[in-house]
Amino acid sequence: MQERRQIGEILVQLKAMSRSDVDRVLEAMQQRRRRQKFGQTAQDMGLLDEEHIFAALAVQMNLFPGVERLSTNQILDYLQTVEAG
Repeated sequence: MQERRQIGEILVQLKAMSRSDVDRVLEAMQQRRRRQKFGQTAQDMGLLDEEHIFAALAVQMNLFPGVERLSTNQILDYLQTVEAG
């Protein structure tokens, strides 16, 4: 079984975030009293849009064959096509 990749790593791969942004989010998560998901924290900080989170989750869950080789826009286009079909 393949190890589940971290969402921050995937967002860097998709060029939705920089590594320093990922570090900022992880630091913010440690400082908050309330437990929150990485994507929600990054979105609250204004670093991500919801669409980026959807694309990263599609990669993390290996939602369809070849997803890990696509860009954010290609992933979102694919998901919209499937939803419409």
